[in-house]
Amino acid sequence: MDRMLACCLLLLACLSGSAYGQWSPPLVRFDNFNQKFLDSNKWATSSPCFTWTVLDCVREIQNGQLRLGVRGFGATDSNQGSQYAESELHFLRPSTIKSIATDLVLRRLEGPACPDNADPPGGHAILQGTFFNSGTGDPNDDVQGLLLVDNRAPFENPGVADVCSMLYWQGQFFDGVCLGSVRFGQKIKTQLTWDQSNHQFLSSFTDPATGITAQESMPYSMPDTRVAAAPDKLIGVRVWSPNCIGKQGLASDIEATFDNVMVGASVRED
Repeated sequence: MDRMLACCLLLLACLSGSAYGQWSPPLVRFDNFNQKFLDSNKWATSSPCFTWTVLDCVREIQNGQLRLGVRGFGATDSNQGSQYAESELHFLRPSTIKSIATDLVLRRLEGPACPDNADPPGGHAILQGTFFNSGTGDPNDDVQGLLLVDNRAPFENPGVADVCSMLYWQGQFFDGVCLGSVRFGQKIKTQLTWDQSNHQFLSSFTDPATGITAQESMPYSMPDTRVAAAPDKLIGVRVWSPNCIGKQGLASDIEATFDNVMVGASVRED
């Protein structure tokens, strides 16, 4: 009887782990940037920079890694708000991807503050995906997951970034979590996963030097069976430069490298 009871308890534990445990699709190599140019069979052909406040923008393969960088300027006719700039690379077939993983190094992030503007400079490297629609088919009801290596006050906290994640839906960010801090120049392995069966997103980063992984979950309650109206997956860098009257050339800039991009999906490297 005791043996039968133990077997039943063990079976119950296994079933409970299957039902409530965290899930991640198996990862396959997508791109390791070991060629001269970006592969148009993997990445969407689009401008890396879409805003008028950008003077310098980089999207290139350098030393076997993807290098992204951007320098943006604040407006000089206001002391309110800020200007946004980005350099991004979008996956060609985003609908099939449920998980994105990549080696990431935030090399540099700089930006001065405007003394008369409360908006700080700053920026982040990012993994972002639009994964599903909550049921209406309206693109505004698409649900996004984001993983950021972020510093919104580089003049106050130089050389350090926070690894954080959040969800975005109907114009609102929610379920924000932070996993820890990293130094500029520190290599980390990042991963963002849509765990549909458990109605949550998983966000993690690993320090290869120590093998330590930090992971957080972001549960949600909206329906998740409809495909995204405007599917998209990307890796990129973004900065914000505060507007400042009379301060010509008040700029923020960022540079990061990405390598060994992996995906959890049916997409495989050719």
